[in-house]
Formats: sequence, C-alpha cells, structure tokens
Amino acid sequence: MIKRYLITLIIVCSLVLTVNAIALAYPQLSAQAAILMDVETGQILYQKNIHQRRAPASTTKIMTGILAIENGNLSDKVTASKRAAYEGGSSIYLVPDETLTLEEMVYGLLLKSGNDAAVAIAEHIGGSVENFAKLMNLKAREVGALHTTFKNPNGLPQEGHLTTAYDLAQVARYALQNPIFAKVVSTKKKRIEWPGHSWDRILSNTNKLLTRSDIVDGVKTGYTRAAGRCLVSSATKNGQQLVSVVLKSGAMWNESLALLNYGFNRYQKVEVIAKGEEVHQISIHEQKIKLKAAKEFNYVLPKGSSTKIKKVIDVKNDITLPIKKGEKLGNIALYDKDDNLLDRIDLISDRYVEDSAVNNFWKKLSAEIQIYF
Repeated sequence: MIKRYLITLIIVCSLVLTVNAIALAYPQLSAQAAILMDVETGQILYQKNIHQRRAPASTTKIMTGILAIENGNLSDKVTASKRAAYEGGSSIYLVPDETLTLEEMVYGLLLKSGNDAAVAIAEHIGGSVENFAKLMNLKAREVGALHTTFKNPNGLPQEGHLTTAYDLAQVARYALQNPIFAKVVSTKKKRIEWPGHSWDRILSNTNKLLTRSDIVDGVKTGYTRAAGRCLVSSATKNGQQLVSVVLKSGAMWNESLALLNYGFNRYQKVEVIAKGEEVHQISIHEQKIKLKAAKEFNYVLPKGSSTKIKKVIDVKNDITLPIKKGEKLGNIALYDKDDNLLDRIDLISDRYVEDSAVNNFWKKLSAEIQIYF
C-alpha cells in the first residue's frame, strides 16, 4: 500500500498557435438562434440565443434516428400502421401494412425526412409514439439536452415540443459519434425497396450542403411555419469536426456554411495529452511504475492565442501488488484558466508488476495460520 498523491501542476502548458493573416469577423446571422460547437470537446465557438426554447421541426429526427440505431436491429422488419402511413407532411409514401427493414426506414427518416417513417420507427421501437417520446426525453437528459421536451418523433407542430440550439448541438454531437448514424446522414442518395412497384424508392438527402461543400458530412434539415427554416449541419476538416445549428434562419444554407467556415478558419484543435502518454511515475516496493493516459485529450483554441491548462493528478491510496498491465491506478483532472473541469482521464499501469517473494511468503504463512486456528 502506498501514500496517496495529490499533485497540482499549474500552467503545465501554454499553447501558442500561429495567427491568421486575415482577421475574421464574428458572423452576423438572421437566425433567431444559432450555435457552433466542436464535436469532440463540446466547446462552444459561436452562440446566439443558444438556450432559447424553440420548435425544432424535422431536426427532431436526429434523436429518432439515433434511438432507432441504438435500440433496434437494422435488419428488423418494420410494418407501417395506418397512423404511420397517414401522417402528414414530408413522406416516403408508406401505405398501411407496408414492410421495410429498420435500416430502410432510418434512411427514409434522415434523408427524405419521412414523417411516416418516423412514426413507423417510433411504434416499432417504443410500442407507441407516446412511449417512444418518453425514450427520446430520457436520452435527451442523458446527452445534456436539459431544456428539450419531445412530444413526437418527427417534429410536426405539437404544444410543448421544444428544444434549443444548444440542446440540438448536444444531440447531434452524441449521434455523430455512432458510425452508422454518421454514415446515413452523410449519404447524398440512397435506393431502397418500394413493395408493389416495379421500381425502387430513390431517396435524395434534403441537406443540400452535402453537395455544396466537400467538408460537410451531415446532419438534418427542418421546416414548419412555426419553426421556420432550421438546419443542423456538420463538417470535418484536418481531423476536426464541427456542428452548427441555425433555427428560424432566413438563409440557412449560407449561414450554416458561414458558421462552419468561421470555425475552421478561426479555431484549431490542439493535443494536450496523447493516449498512452506517460503522465506520472510512482514507486511501490522499489519498483517504478509509469502511469499512462487511457485516452487522449484535445482542446480547441483561437488561432494565435494561448491558454493555461491546470492538471491535477490523483493516485489511488490502496494499490497493492500484483498490478496488471492497464490497471487503473489513478486519474488526471484537467481544468481551464477559470477552474472549470474539462475532463478527467484514467491513469493506467504501463506493465505487469508481480508481487515480491517476501510478500508472497508472508501472505501464504498468514493464510496457513488462519486455516490452523
């Protein structure tokens, strides 16, 4: 057993990046609410009324899609009820008792924005639209969308069906980490079955930014009279992914692209700790053990700026031999200059450390004495 360590390293690193030659103006948007967020870190790079509750229209389907992927089997057969088939608004033209795979329904939901597909998915996963809405709200709380209330799976107008730009960014950020979801929302066109017809359905993605920019890779459009033009969009450049949200925008395509380009031109992701990097060393019975980071930590900074990251290393006080390679022995907490917690990373052993022969002898002797008595 070793002594507990609490080591605070303040101003461990000052990250200085090269400034752009051209100063970038803060985007001026017509959107009633907007946000730009780094997908990996969750850092907010632009904000306008981000906690104002608003109708989300079909951007609701981001949540419906990720729940379908997480809770269903994509090869499942999903049969459209009358309620699903007769749902109003945008549609993939399901008819009652028509059956598609869950995967086809998800493509119909996220590409063509099928309200009918949304209801069919909700009934398949949740048993009913109402029960599925409960699942949506539970997941919203789980991912940090604390000011969101979903009433239905497609975003058609309903009293109390509200979210915020911040919450939508959090939901999209979570969903984009799922490779199946990410693949679907980056698909420009998809062919799926159309039972009873001699041709297939051709689903074209309503997100026109996918064809307007090579870096755009998601995510979902939305429109109702109440919500106005809404767009959640994502883009990846130089290993960094950003997500933007514009709600009730007069120029959602241009404003979304402006936000994404502003983010990539103004900010840069910097590696603070690499996965597997040696962070600290401890000594147990004269054996030195390297503590390595179990995952990486990156931070986004304005180009040409610097910041101070405080690191607090906390080693367990009940470590005993033997120690397995990769065993958690502590953690490192990272704080920004205002002492806000950014992340907490497990510190793991770099190797196997066997028990000493002396310790083994006394353990064996102690066990034999206990058996004797």
